[in-house]
Amino acid sequence: MKIREVMTPIVATIGSEHTIVAAAARMREMDVGSLVVNRDGEVEGIITTWDLTARCLGAGHDPHECVVFRHMSSPVHIGHPDTDILEAAHTMAERGVSRLPVVENGQLIGIVSFANMSKAMDRLTQDLLRGWERNAD
Repeated sequence: MKIREVMTPIVATIGSEHTIVAAAARMREMDVGSLVVNRDGEVEGIITTWDLTARCLGAGHDPHECVVFRHMSSPVHIGHPDTDILEAAHTMAERGVSRLPVVENGQLIGIVSFANMSKAMDRLTQDLLRGWERNAD
């Protein structure tokens, strides 16, 4: 199974020059825990709720003045749509990331998370079990 089959095609994004308050508002608006940071159409970083709380607020910074660029994670590990999900899961575990922006021909086309992969693995397992049950009959 490939990343393109399990990724979320709608990605919440923000520019690196926006404030942390704007990032938090965007996360609330989109009901997500992370934003892919774009600059001139390129993936520049990723910012998560952990980054907002630990890196900005926890450090005593003013979220009205701090910009996303200062607190985002970068460089970002990206996925390609035709990468196998097991390979992607291995990469994510090895690098300690829970989300991979998916890029094709230089364009952001989706995002994949461990939750996406877990659901896909569950589907595959259920399909295997159904196949075994049919063969056992």
